[in-house]
Order: sequence, then structure tokens, then C-alpha cells
Amino acid sequence: MIGILDDMKQIEIFKGPQSSSYGPNAMAGVINFISNDPSKDKNLNISSSIYSNNSYSYTASSSLKLTNKVLYRFTLSQNYTDGFINNISNKNQSDTNSKDESLFRMKFLYTPNKYSSILFTTYFVNLNNKYDVWTPDNNGFTTFSDFQGLDKQNTKALSIKSDYKLNNSILELITTYSYNKILYSYDGDWGNLNYWEEEYDYYENSPIYFDDEACNNAYQGYLMCPDNYYPYAFTDVTNRIRESYSQELRVKYNLRGNAILTSGLYYSQIKEHDKRDGWLFAGAATNINSIFDITNYALYTQISYPITNSLLISSTLRFDVNHTKQDLKYNYYDSYYNILQDEYQNQIKDKNLIGGNIKINYQYNKSLILNAYISRGYKTSGINQTQYPDFDESFRIYDTESCNNLELGLNYNSKKYKLKLSSFYMERINPQLRLSHQYTNDPTSFDYATYNAKSAYHYGMEIEITASLSKFLTLSQSISILKTLVSGFEYQNNLYGDRELSHSPNQKYTSTLSYDFSKYITGLSLNAESNYVGEFYFEEQNNIKSKPYNLINMSLKYNYKNSTISLWVKNITNKKYAIRGYSFVLDPTYTIKSYQSFGDLRSIGITVNFNIKN
Repeated sequence: MIGILDDMKQIEIFKGPQSSSYGPNAMAGVINFISNDPSKDKNLNISSSIYSNNSYSYTASSSLKLTNKVLYRFTLSQNYTDGFINNISNKNQSDTNSKDESLFRMKFLYTPNKYSSILFTTYFVNLNNKYDVWTPDNNGFTTFSDFQGLDKQNTKALSIKSDYKLNNSILELITTYSYNKILYSYDGDWGNLNYWEEEYDYYENSPIYFDDEACNNAYQGYLMCPDNYYPYAFTDVTNRIRESYSQELRVKYNLRGNAILTSGLYYSQIKEHDKRDGWLFAGAATNINSIFDITNYALYTQISYPITNSLLISSTLRFDVNHTKQDLKYNYYDSYYNILQDEYQNQIKDKNLIGGNIKINYQYNKSLILNAYISRGYKTSGINQTQYPDFDESFRIYDTESCNNLELGLNYNSKKYKLKLSSFYMERINPQLRLSHQYTNDPTSFDYATYNAKSAYHYGMEIEITASLSKFLTLSQSISILKTLVSGFEYQNNLYGDRELSHSPNQKYTSTLSYDFSKYITGLSLNAESNYVGEFYFEEQNNIKSKPYNLINMSLKYNYKNSTISLWVKNITNKKYAIRGYSFVLDPTYTIKSYQSFGDLRSIGITVNFNIKN
């Protein structure tokens, strides 16, 4: 979502398995978005932007004091862009991949006395987005689809957090609920009838596909020819309702010696109902009606103990029980192309999910902090609902994945220099991989399944350096080095693995220059940024890689009293770079080819911000 960062207080990034800081378990890290709470001081913030491709955005947020005990804050955000796609199916259209997104968030803080508080948060999100990014000829930004894909979501959510101070402890109660209505659809062939006829000679009486001899050879008498010509047109539509509820009880105890003990109980339930129409289960079904019901119970505890003024040790332990139920009904084709009905039910229960961590922080001096972190996490098992005929039933249930993680790091801060250095090693047992299968008679006759390899590992290093070379000039550099390997595995009688994991570039570099022109013009500053991303595999099942790319962004900002004006440009060089890729059969030649979608081209804009405080 474009405006998810509007009116944020801070963004917390926790790497590696997280076992007790938050209610839900996370195996590969947590990103925690913390929006601004209501405050006693009246304030109003308004921000507006206009930029390339008929794009605009605005955000308004304000805090009000309703009574001495009740504070209120709201955030309103609207974002729109046509995107970078030009569709030429019928006529030139520039909005077939547009984004139209809005958010409204309200917060009420009730403080009846100094011992308790209740924070009520509710938000409404509406994503009215279109989807059209893939092209049969891989050109990237000129599409030929004649069916408008959609990517819509309507979300209503709330949370209630209550804090109670009880002597040397704090009791926290957290309740959350969300209701999400989702529509996802796309043009499965990425083309139109004229395109397939002109490029591939695909039409009703085509001598390649649909004269008597060609048709009989293709269908071997199963279909009448040429009366049973079918246009090369495929669509896929999914309607989904996802409902989630959670309840958490957390108690923080202040123990002797400044030690802190945190213990909690967590419960969550997710119910997802999918209705989907298209060529499903690798072409074996016409529609599905699927319900997943996932229940999670967890118990966790954490203790933080300062050994000395310089040495702090903390440890956590978590125990989870996860119960997954599936109820599936679907229509499918028999060998004579008759449509029949079938159903499938299954359930699994994970009872022995145990994770935890130990973290050591040592402050060597005022400038240098050393830390070490060892942890164990997990990702629960699940059910593959696919029903395509060649599916191996031994893969119906995929196993729980677990990981062991070790991280060493240091933080150094001085007046002129800042350094963050971390190295890590993660071992994954039974890594869960998302794999696909396709029958080659139409582009949407593919399906996905989650499969366990035997093992995988990740190791690497991250470095961040910031140097204040003068009062006006600051340079920073971040470097990420990553190595991965997944063990060899067999899927659909093919061997894969024994190589790097997909979407895991070996190198990422970011260089930033910030210059303050205040000695010439008060309030004027310049920021330039270069982002390099190395090559990576697109999928686990093929050896197609992306190309390395470097994106350059720049902004010129002017601050005056309570307002800011910023002129900015992203991707200055208008670099074309691939972000996703698949290899499968799309066109009527029934040949496996590779296809890619691409990131945003150059965008130029202006942003104005007003901040009024009272």
C-alpha cells in the first residue's frame, strides 16, 4: 500500500526469529509499524504531492484534546497513480495498472487515572487497484491484455490495548480484529484475439492449429473439428474474505536487581474463504470454494537481567500449538470433459513448537556497544489444497520448518562517525519452498504447492557507515553481503536445488550524500542516493536470473518555519529493471519461455508539508 507509512512515529525492524516481543510468532523477523498516538498538544499536519503519471497524494493528521481524560487523533490518506503501463488492446489506455488507495485511522486514548489507560484504534482501508503488468513479448510497459485485472481490498480493523499498573507490575490486554474483502483477477493469456492471430496465426481456420488435419492431430478425436474452436482467451478471478481475531494477555514484572520478567498468553484465529473461477489445479478444475480455519495458542516468557551496569542478558522461551482445518469443494473435468463435483477435508495440529533466544549486550564504553544473539524459530506446517491429477499425495501435508540463528554485531557512535556492523548465520531445517506445476495446454493451467527441502542456510554481513565530514556534508554507505544454499530436492521427477535460493541477491549497496546549503540559503538541503541490487534467481525451479541494477534518487528540500517543500526524482536514469520472473507455457506454441515484470521507471514530483502546533 502506497500510504502505509503516513503519520508513523517509528518503524522497528527485528531480524531473525522473534519469540516473545509480540503476540504472533515470526521465524524470519518482524517489521513493527508504530503510528503516532494522540497527544495533549493540538497539532495539524497536512502533506500533499503531485508527481509523474497523473499521480497525486495527500495526508492529513491531527490530535485533539476532547476532555482531560480523552485524547483523539485521526489520519486521512489518499493516493492515486496511473502507473507506468500503456495498454494497446483496443485503444491506448494508461490506467490499466493504476493504484487508487485510501486510509482513515482513528485513535482514542482514555486515561481515567494514573494507574490505567485504554488505547482504541480503528482504521478503514480501501484499495481500488488495477492489475496489468505482464507482456507476451517481455517488453515491460506496453501490454496487450483485453481483460482488466483487479487487485482490490477493503479492510475494517480495530484494536484495543489496556494497560494497568499493579504495584511492581504492568498488566496489558490487547484485542485485535480485522475483516478483509479481497478481489484478485488477471488476464491469463496477457493478450487479445488480434494479437494471437497476428503473432501466432491462431484463429478458427488456422492451418497451423485448426484445419481438419491439425485439429485431429492435436485432439486425437476427443473434440470435433473445426466446430470446437476455442479462442485463446483465459481469465482467473479470486474473491476472498479473510477474518482474523486475536487476544493477548501480557504481564511485566519488575524484579530485584532491575531485572524485568515479561510473560504472556496469546490466542488467534484466522478464517479465510476463497471463491475462485478459472482453470484451476493445473487445469483440472473450473472453480473452487475453499475455507481455511487456523487457530493458534501460545505461551511465552522473557527475562532481562543486568549483570553489571555495562552487561545486559535477556532470554525468551515460547511454546505454540497450531491447528489448521481445510474444507474444499470444487468442480472438475473428467476424461470426457464432463463437469463433476468433489470435495476434500483435512486438518493438522502442531503441538511441539518450541522457540526462544538469548541476547547479550555489552557497552564497552560510551561509544561502543557489542552484542550477540542466538535464537531458534519455526514456521508451522500446512495443507496443500491442490487437486491436480498428478499431484503426489505424500506432499499433501508440508512439515514445520525450523531454524537456528546466530548473530554478532557492534554499534559505534562518535561526533563525526557512526558504524553498525552485524554478521549472521541461519540454518534452516525442512525449509518450505513454493513450487509450481503446469499442463502445457493453456497458460493458466498451473498450480502451486508448498514443499519441504531437507535443509538450507543463509549467512552474511551488513555494514552501515555514516560520516559527518563537516557541518554541512554527511556521507553514508550501507553494504549487505548474503550467501544462501538450498539442498537438492526432487519434484515432479525433476531435480532442483544445490544452489542459491531465489530472490536472494548476493550484494546490496546504498550510498547517500546529504548537503546542507544553510550557509547560502537558510533551510535548503540536498539528498542524493544510489541503490545497487545484485543478480538473483527468480524461481526455485529454473536458472533464470535477474540482471544487476542501480537506481539513483535525488531530492531538494526547503524548510521555512512550519512548512517544507521538496522537489524529488526517483530512478533518475530511467533504468529498466526486472523484479519478478516466471518460466512456463504462455503462447499457443506450447513452449516453455521466461517472462519478467519490471519496476517503476523515472518519477518526478513535488511534496508540500505543513505542520501546525499549538
